[in-house]
Amino acid sequence: MNLNPATANLRTLCALRSLVLIAQVSAAYYAGSVLGWMLPYLTLNLLFAALAFFAVFSWWRSFQTWPVTQLELFIHLCVDIAGFSAVLYFSGGANNPFISYLLVPLCISATTLSWSHTWILTGLSASVYTVLLFHYVPLAAIMPQHDHSAMSALPAPSLSALNIHILGMWANFVVSALLVTYFVFKMASALRKRDAELARSRERRLQDEQLLAVATLAAGTAHELGTPLSTMKVITEDLLDLDEGTDSRQDMVALSQQIDHCTNILKKLVSTARDFSNLEDEHVQLQHYVSELLDRWQLLRPGIDIKVELSQTCRELALKLDGTVSQALLNLLNNAADAEPHGLALSVTVQDEHLIFNIADRGDGQANINREAFISNKQNGLGLGLRLSHATASRYGGHLNWTPRPGGGSEISLHLPLQRVSA
Repeated sequence: MNLNPATANLRTLCALRSLVLIAQVSAAYYAGSVLGWMLPYLTLNLLFAALAFFAVFSWWRSFQTWPVTQLELFIHLCVDIAGFSAVLYFSGGANNPFISYLLVPLCISATTLSWSHTWILTGLSASVYTVLLFHYVPLAAIMPQHDHSAMSALPAPSLSALNIHILGMWANFVVSALLVTYFVFKMASALRKRDAELARSRERRLQDEQLLAVATLAAGTAHELGTPLSTMKVITEDLLDLDEGTDSRQDMVALSQQIDHCTNILKKLVSTARDFSNLEDEHVQLQHYVSELLDRWQLLRPGIDIKVELSQTCRELALKLDGTVSQALLNLLNNAADAEPHGLALSVTVQDEHLIFNIADRGDGQANINREAFISNKQNGLGLGLRLSHATASRYGGHLNWTPRPGGGSEISLHLPLQRVSA
């Protein structure tokens, strides 16, 4: 069964906690039964029982369905530090050589939790270590040699009773905690970023493979459409010659124009594919580009009015684009017209080093969009136009953005980096 990373981290922490608890219980039993050390065994047994209960609860929690959050992992690590510190308090405090285990929760936090959580745990561990320098139940067997006499002379551990070695251990712990917090966190963060980038690369490669399949199908379809379009063109010309002066001539003229437009689309498709394979871009002024784009669109959607607005800063902007950008904009315009043919608006602006094509409508088109898969769910559609538009934006380093339109409707914006599209 595949686990999400947070749940897997919790189970790993549960396994580590169980092993440490078993080691602590075994060490306490060995110290009492074999070495004969005088420890507060009743208190330690109660503490071990509480830690065992928490370990069982943690195992049960790790198999539940609700998600494990960073805050929950942080609380688990805080409990581990508090429980281990309590055991150290009753077994020699900072003199106990196992106190360096407090670095382990820091390493776990640095690799799994956020920057703030890790620094909080660092402060907690350093504070606990400092407190255990002065407040603990003494254990003669692990005390520094010259402190045995100090134990009988001093009512409680104090700075004068501290050994240089113990102070050195404390300083080493603080330095190690700071280094772990900073460098291990940075290394883990870099690895997470790399894994995220690899995941995005795999996703882009999968999308490219899907688009390649669509492109192959489109190329074959375009080749097949050439023959019937030529036949339709010949028939319509013959009908135009026969229908001179009749009422149906206007319809025949419109039909002929649409056939010519379909033929031009196929030629444009072949030309764009050739230019794209040769890494060639079209150089054009933005104002002329938008005008030509709308002329092409109006042939497809005659009778639909659209309000066009170009900001003054981008009217004379020179662009270098391939045909896929035009196709992406046509797809977005068609989606907006399908949502609601009235109240369409196209605005072009430059903002934050991006060229933004904003298409607004008064319909409910956003309800028909699967934003994660970039597929339109509208009726009578193939569901590919939006995905192809997203692929074009991603190839230029841009993105698509949806926002509600004031007064009703929605807006979809195609953002393209200026450094990629300006000539």
